[in-house]
Amino acid sequence: MNKYHVANFLINLKQTFISKKFIEFSVLGVVNTFTNALFSSIASNFMQQNAAAVFGYVVSLTIGFFLNCRITFKSHPTLSKYIRFCSSYIPNFIIYFLVTYITLNTLEMTQFWGTVLAVLAGGPITFVIIKFYAFGKK
Repeated sequence: MNKYHVANFLINLKQTFISKKFIEFSVLGVVNTFTNALFSSIASNFMQQNAAAVFGYVVSLTIGFFLNCRITFKSHPTLSKYIRFCSSYIPNFIIYFLVTYITLNTLEMTQFWGTVLAVLAGGPITFVIIKFYAFGKK
């Protein structure tokens, strides 16, 4: 990689992560993290903890879709976008599940803190995928 490519890469990185959209996505991510933690915690009273984590994740993912449509990407929600949005979260889900599994079963942390750490681990990767795949121009 020459100096031009490195400089271009750094400019693109800055434009992606130091932007209004990323800040909005991150703020909504905080809301979704707490939504996920809340629904996971409530569900853990009625089901096994790992299943409760998946339940909370799915509920917060759906809420997150509608909030991101309205606030971050200013886009009309459609079934097609919802499917792309959900599939954009597959890498995030894998990271989420692994981190919650480790924090709940190995580190014996609470459901809430396991969820918080898991969401922080996958957020930036998910933003890039959503920006270009779920809400990008076709």
